[in-house]
Parts: sequence; C-alpha cells; structure tokens
Amino acid sequence: MKKITLFIFSALVILMGVLFYNYFKNAPDKSIQVLPRTDISSINGYKERVAKALTYQTVSYEDTSLIDYNTFLEFHKYLQSTFPIIFENLTLETVNKYSILLKWSGSNPQLKPGILMAHQDVVPVSEDTKDLWRFPPFEGIIKDDTLFGRGSIDNKANLISQLEAINFLLQQNFKPQRDIYFVFGHDEEIGGKQGALAVAQLLKSRNIQADFVLDEGGYVSTGIVPGVTRPVALVGTAEKGFLNLELSVNIDGGHSSMPNKDNAINTLSKALVNLSNTPFPSSISPSVQSFMAHVSPHSSFINRLAMSNLWLFKPLIYNIYSQTAPGDAMIRTTMVPTIIKGGEKDNVIPNIAVANINYRINSGTTIQDVIDHTTKAINNPLVHISMKSQGQEATGVSPVNTESFQHISSSVASNFENSITTPFLMIAGTDSKHFDIVSQNIYKFSPLANPYGFHAVNEYLNLKDYKNTIGFYVDFIKKL
Repeated sequence: MKKITLFIFSALVILMGVLFYNYFKNAPDKSIQVLPRTDISSINGYKERVAKALTYQTVSYEDTSLIDYNTFLEFHKYLQSTFPIIFENLTLETVNKYSILLKWSGSNPQLKPGILMAHQDVVPVSEDTKDLWRFPPFEGIIKDDTLFGRGSIDNKANLISQLEAINFLLQQNFKPQRDIYFVFGHDEEIGGKQGALAVAQLLKSRNIQADFVLDEGGYVSTGIVPGVTRPVALVGTAEKGFLNLELSVNIDGGHSSMPNKDNAINTLSKALVNLSNTPFPSSISPSVQSFMAHVSPHSSFINRLAMSNLWLFKPLIYNIYSQTAPGDAMIRTTMVPTIIKGGEKDNVIPNIAVANINYRINSGTTIQDVIDHTTKAINNPLVHISMKSQGQEATGVSPVNTESFQHISSSVASNFENSITTPFLMIAGTDSKHFDIVSQNIYKFSPLANPYGFHAVNEYLNLKDYKNTIGFYVDFIKKL
C-alpha cells in the first residue's frame, strides 16, 4: 500500500512539475518594441473622405450581369481627385479594367517588395432589409462620430486609410527603402478571380517575389478571447478553404391529397438532419495552436494552464471552444445549408428538392475529405451530391518569426493602447489567398477596433478610432 501511495504521489508531483514548467515556459513576449506613434494630427477631413467613398455603389453580385462597372470607374476618379499627390508619384496600372495596382518605388532594389491589399467591392443590400437600416446604406451618413453604410468596414475603411497613410507620408517627403505595391481588387466578394488573382498572376509573370502580403482579416477586439481583458489584435496566418456542395433528390411527386410514404422534401430533410448530427471532428490547426501560445500568457491562470498543456487539456479546450459559433469554427470544418429549394404550389408534391451546403474547410482537411464525410453522413443513394464550383483548399500557414510580423505587432502596439498581437485562423475568405504564388508570408489583419456588421444590416465604422487605423498604416510603412 505504501508503494502504491508513493507511486501516486510521485506521479502527481511529476504531473504538476510538467504542467507548471509549460505554464512558465510560455511567458509573455517582451521583444515587441512599443514606439511612439507618428504624429498624424495634421491629417484633417479623413472622416468625410471615407464617408464619401461609401456613396459609390461598387457592389459585386454573383450574377455578374447585374454589376454596374461604371460605378467602379467613377470610384477610381474619386480616388484620383481626392489623393492627386499619390497618383502623381506612384505608378498606376489597372488590371482587367477595374482592379487597381499602385507601385511605390523604393530606394533599395535589393530588398524584396511588400504588398498591401484592400478591395473596392461590397456585398449587396437585399431589398427586404433596406428598411431595417438606421440610415440609407449608400449615403455615408456620419452620426455621433459613427459612419454608417455598406462597405464602411468591409473594406473601404482599409482602402481609404492606406491612401491616407501614403498621402501623409508623401507630404512628409518620405520614400520607402523597398518597393511597395498596393492592390485594390474589384471582385473579392465573389472570389477575386478577375481582380486579385489576375494581379497576382501578373506580378508572378514579372518574377516578383514579395517579402510579405498584408490584406484584410482579423481586427483589434476587446472581450472576444475568454480570460483576456486586454485588446487583442488578431492577425490571420492561414485561411480556411471553402466549398459548396449541392444535394439534390428526384422522387416522383404528385397530388398532395395522395402522398406516398416518402418524397423529395422528406428525403432531403433527413439528409440535412443526418449531416447536422455528424459534425467534422475537432482539431487544433497550427494557426490555432500559435494563437493559444501567443494569447495564453495574457490569459487567466486556468486558461493559461490549459492552453500551455494541450497534451492533457485538449478535450477541455474543444468543449470550451465548441460553445460559441466563432470558437467552434476555429476547431473544425463547418458546414451549413444556405439555400433550399423545393415545390412551387401548395397542393403539388414536388419531384425535385435541392439544398446548397456551404463548407469552410479547416487546415488538415481537403475538399475530397469533405465530399467523403458528406457522403458517409447522409448514407442515402437517393441523395445526389455534386460540387457547385471548384472550391478552394485551406491555405498554408505563414510564419510568425518574420520581420514583417514583428512590424505588424509593433505598429499595433503603437496605435492601439495596451493591445497584444496574436496569430489566428482566418475563418472567412480574403483576396490574399491568391497571393501564395508570390509570397509565403501572407498576413490578414484589418487595423480596426471592435468593428460591427460584416455583411450585416447597419454596418458601421467607429470614427473615434479610425485615426488609429491610419496611424497603423503610417507606422507600418515607415518600418519597412
């Protein structure tokens, strides 16, 4: 009995030693230099300029015949008339007529260039939600230091703030050491194939390999990370893939007064239930593991202990993360029906029922894995499964031990008080996924504080913090 007790005691001592060794080994990063932010108090009128940008209805529709491309050209004229010094000093190219590529030539051609990105286009405002907006979505209304409108945070705030930063630095006679490209795509909201992808292919054809790419992505958030009270700047180092699968059922219908035991809608509904009840397994991708390593030193004792010892507490982490939609999306491939069609008349049983399932694919899972999982979960040959589009595999993971990531962290610290910077997994899509052919260091970050309304009603930008966004880009460009 003594030997058993001694063994248990020794095991507990060893366990506690390992837990607390990992706890203290994962210490806060003290390497980030918090330098005074550049004084940009001379910048005036920036609120009105970003507000005006929202009045240009640069809307992307899945049905491209609905897109008013003349509006994009009008928006280009607005940018050129508003920031003339930029277009006098930087080289301008348009790609496929509507995407903008600006080159700021540097003084040292030996340095690899950098690429900053934003997109011009916005998602539509559906007719049935127009009356729900506090202010008309394309009028750029400012109320109580808040800018309301479609595109205020996705993504014209980034685009205009980058131009504000360039404009300010040119007025200060600043010249970068490395070439810097600014890529403003015109079709990000529908995949970026004609915009960002075309630009990336153009740069590759010129044998350009970039030191880094910085595009939209995570943002500075307070209260989103459990146990962390400081603002957290979420910098995406990887991006989930996506896929749309169509489920279709074709069963003889007929008159609703004489229904068969089964029909297309019933069969499709059962398939959707089976799919919902068979989620993809949880996993911690490299980006999420890196996120935990960066954020845990600033977390509560219990959270830090758990995140520093994933070998033991992984099931607990899975349980905590799965309690919220954003958390669950970080640890698995997600799937959700987004479109269901079936039937046209109330007394006719339809022959055909169709559903679209949208997947966001986690690192380590492939498109074929998704198809196999769906087929097995539904387990019904009457449900035909087909790909609606080519889809996109999850991206690779960009390193965080780079100079460019350090510049991002330092610029965040200088402009967003008491904030910490951490890598994370980008669960939505960006144009930067097309740029892995020109750089392996791709970062996804929008320097906005607690934004609201991505693709939602009453999307708005807090103008009280918007100068910090401009300040971030000024400091980041200077550090290059």
